Amino acid sequence: MNKISYDRFCSNVYVSRETYAKLCIFHETLIKWQNSINLISKDSIKNIWERHFLDSAQLYRFVKDVKGNVFDFGTGAGFPGLILAIMGQKKVHLVESDFKKCAFLTEIAMLTDVQVTIHNCRIEKLSYLSVDLITSRALAPLNKLVDYVEIFIKKSPKKTEKTPKLLFLKGKSYKSELLQLNKTKKIDFQEFPSLTDKDGKILYINNMDMLKFINE
Repeated sequence: MNKISYDRFCSNVYVSRETYAKLCIFHETLIKWQNSINLISKDSIKNIWERHFLDSAQLYRFVKDVKGNVFDFGTGAGFPGLILAIMGQKKVHLVESDFKKCAFLTEIAMLTDVQVTIHNCRIEKLSYLSVDLITSRALAPLNKLVDYVEIFIKKSPKKTEKTPKLLFLKGKSYKSELLQLNKTKKIDFQEFPSLTDKDGKILYINNMDMLKFINE
């Protein structure tokens, strides 16, 4: 549970000292709440900074230039959405169905003085808002994630509205998930190495025209 030093964190992902202090508040509060509700897996507590904080923070380089809404589907304890907001990302929306986890997210946002919008609902019930990027981490297989995106986008009253960029953190099963996804959808992901998982990947669609919800 020991936090990593500022210099060590910045050797992977740079943040200001003020931001690092806010991440420390996040960490300390999470450990306190973990005694009451299951925010993260017990196995990951020992390496929480690498497994959750750095893992989420590495996505900032992909989102920092996004000007519109950023949605984090199934944010859980705020990874990666709340981390990205603490790092400076604006217009972050955290989608989480668990009321207690939403209470925790509200507490962290207040303690770190970060502006986020929290949606306490299932993804399928989420009301549509214009969105530039959707992210998700440790939520569901790729085909299910894309289904969630499709359900959300189809709610748009503007049929010509561009589809959002997608940014997913995936573990070692990503190859099999891509193969399964390609059986039903024509989607090309860009793959980037993960800083925290040698077997994992960051999967990213930058060109929104590449995202085509076409059933084979």
